[in-house]
Amino acid sequence: MRNTPAALLLALLAFGAHAHAQTQTQTQTQTGPVATPFELHSGHVYINAVINDQGPFHLLFDTGAVNVLTPGAAQRLGLVVNNNVSAQGTGGAQAGGSAKVKAVRIAGLSLTDQTFYVLDLPAGASDDGAVDGLIGWEWLNRFPTRIDYAAQTLTFFPDGRPIVNSATSPTPIRFAGKRPLVAGKIDGIEGKFTLDTGSPGSVTLATPFVESHDLVGKYHPKTKVMSAVGVGGPVYAWITRAETLELGAASISQPVTFLSQQTSGTSAAKDVAGNVGFGVLHRFTLTFDYPHAAIYFEPNRFAAEPDLADRSGLRILRSGSGFKVQYVGENTPAAQAGLKAGDVILAVDGAPCVGMSSDHLKALFKGPVGTKLKLTLVGGRADVTLTLAEL
Repeated sequence: MRNTPAALLLALLAFGAHAHAQTQTQTQTQTGPVATPFELHSGHVYINAVINDQGPFHLLFDTGAVNVLTPGAAQRLGLVVNNNVSAQGTGGAQAGGSAKVKAVRIAGLSLTDQTFYVLDLPAGASDDGAVDGLIGWEWLNRFPTRIDYAAQTLTFFPDGRPIVNSATSPTPIRFAGKRPLVAGKIDGIEGKFTLDTGSPGSVTLATPFVESHDLVGKYHPKTKVMSAVGVGGPVYAWITRAETLELGAASISQPVTFLSQQTSGTSAAKDVAGNVGFGVLHRFTLTFDYPHAAIYFEPNRFAAEPDLADRSGLRILRSGSGFKVQYVGENTPAAQAGLKAGDVILAVDGAPCVGMSSDHLKALFKGPVGTKLKLTLVGGRADVTLTLAEL
């Protein structure tokens, strides 16, 4: 277990590997609620699982995914992998394999005879430690599940009766493949939105929805960014801020909003308006009740916090004792400071990056407009001063 502080709103990765899984035999060993703590890093929910009586394996709990293992985790388990899968992710399609697992155990619950897809996950899937794969659909489809972001606890309800506040009304959900959908509105424009705990962003609007409603013309964004790196590759989008997002009875003010420019992958899907991730979801205690096609939004202590946006124009990735620059947005503070893709940041304001989490650094990049950060780079270059500004 890592002792890294909980994540703030960071756009690192958005998974959507949802190849079609077969129905598997499912078992459990308890009937009452089963709670387990989770770690929160870069807007992702991580839990530990025992697979085939080995482990623990560190897995991302993702409502946009089916069972996935990395090739390294599959090798550790000694699994026979068949190379027969094409996974569709946020960035496009990616080839992979599949393997059979006898049992997966989380806390006191087990699922047996599981199919896992074996895929290379993007660099940075877990900036502050190794990640062994993903779980999502198979558990949610079997057990109503509560994600309590404030308490960092995941609770499964094996008896099929989730415990929710009696004053909270259910919001109906549908499914696009295995992704949960809710009807909603963004600035009054109706659409269906996927709820994705594997996305650290707030709202990413799909390219066809952006184009059909001329949202680039509506919002007049000025900065294009690499908004995510997911299965299939990177996602590029304009960054802006909507006034209001409504999801059933839930309402969120001024969410950071990405206008996708992708032509492939789930960010270019025609059947949805967009994808809703951590930046919005962590404001609620979420109870997913797939068996009854409902979700419950209960506002928590984060509900009224402002949705902070990156003010640097940088996309970074842990690299040894520092952070490697993956992408620099044009006409952003990072570009104006002379930073380039491939640069490695060793220290910020004199504080070495070797002991710094990516969550902390990215939070610094969301500081007040005008904040100056002195970055020390690899290679003997003079320190760079980054002055934060609105993107």
